[in-house]
Order: sequence, then C-alpha cells, then structure tokens
Amino acid sequence: MKRSGIAALLVLTALCMGCAGTRPGPEAAAASQALKHETYTLGGKQPDAMLVALHYSGATPAFWHEFLKDWGAPVRVLLPQGPNPRREGFTWVPTDHEQKDEAAKTADLEQMAERVAQLIREARRAHPELRRVAVTGFSYGGDLAWLLAIRYPDLVDAAAPMGSRLLGEPAQALPDTRRVLVLHGEADAIIDFQKTVARVEALKARGVPIELRGYPDLGHDMSPQLIEDWRTFLRQQLSGTAHGQEPGDAR
Repeated sequence: MKRSGIAALLVLTALCMGCAGTRPGPEAAAASQALKHETYTLGGKQPDAMLVALHYSGATPAFWHEFLKDWGAPVRVLLPQGPNPRREGFTWVPTDHEQKDEAAKTADLEQMAERVAQLIREARRAHPELRRVAVTGFSYGGDLAWLLAIRYPDLVDAAAPMGSRLLGEPAQALPDTRRVLVLHGEADAIIDFQKTVARVEALKARGVPIELRGYPDLGHDMSPQLIEDWRTFLRQQLSGTAHGQEPGDAR
C-alpha cells in the first residue's frame, strides 16, 4: 500500500474512533426520533383546545389546511408528518407493512403512536393552557388516531378516525368523558365497512365509548357530508360542552 493510502486509512480510523467515543446519549437519540410537524393557532393566541390531525399515506400535513381554514372556533392545530417518504408525500408505516399479519401491523402503528404521543406531551408542556385534545386522521392516519385514543386516554379526550382499521385493543377502560366517532365510506374497497361495523359493535358491547357513522356510495375517501359531520363532532368535543362538561374543565 502506498504511503498516502496508509495515511488516509489512519485518518479514517482516527475519525471512526472519535465517533465511537462521542456516541449520542439518550436525549440526542430521542431528538432524532422527533417527528417533523406544523403547529399554529386559529381564532386566538392561547386557545385551550388542540386538534392533532394525521395525514393519509402519501400526503403531507398541508393536506389538512383547506379543512381547517374555516374552523370557526379558537384551536391550536398540531400537524405531524409521517417519517417515511412515499410517492409525493410521506407515510407512517414501513414499506412492508401490508405484508405483515395483524399483530405486526399493530406493533408498527403502536411504535408510531408513541412518537405522536410524545409530540402531544411536548405541546401540552409548552402550552399549559390546553385543557382538551382531539385527534383525527384518515386511512393510516386514522389508524394512528384510534390507537392514540385507546392507548393514551391521559393525553386524548376525543378521536375521529376516518377510513381506518381500528387495530389494537384498549389498554384500559376509557373514561366516560372520552368519545370516539368513526367515519367510514360504506363502499370502501380498501377497508371493508362491514368489518368496521362488526368491530365497533364488539367494542361498544365492552363499554368503549365509540360510535360509527357510515356514508352510502362513498369509497376510501372523504365527502362534503363526512367533513361537515367531522367538523361538527370535533368542534363540539373540543369546546368542552359535550356530555355535560364545561369549557376549560381541568382533568
């Protein structure tokens, strides 16, 4: 080996050793897992409610802008971005997600739900005025919204998953004040509406505070009527006036 080649190898070895000696600690590792996101307020500088909206696979947080611009009530918006590139946007799951069995799919979503939950925790720490939080999403985003509702009832008050599979089981009995409204096209060729009907009925029989609203002739998509129902439900839940609660009630 030429002298210049040996010198280069020694330099590379020294650099690698230096890297090994300065490996990131737990805080740096956690920061590297933080999801990119947008957050802003509508209708006021310090609203006491926050809406977390999770885009579908192949989209970006900008997907939600047109649905939020006429929200009509004070709210903080948190729009996370999926970490994995897909088509012109991003997704929440690995590329082999659809080839996995139900347990493995649920595990993928649970790992991602924890990352979104961490964003919600950080937002609540940064904005102590927040009293109520709702999550929503479509398709894989809806899968995540559902898991956040059943796994993190300490963080989430209401959820509106759309076109979602409802994978996973509640980790504990949900408080009576929590509400989940599932919105689903009855002609959905990707996620069978009848399976969603059976799933919701089974959950209701176990005391889960969940309701289903179907939309005839709607596929794996969103319609003007669905969006109107979605907005009405979430605004009501975030106002704190649903089910006898008062606005601004602390937990």
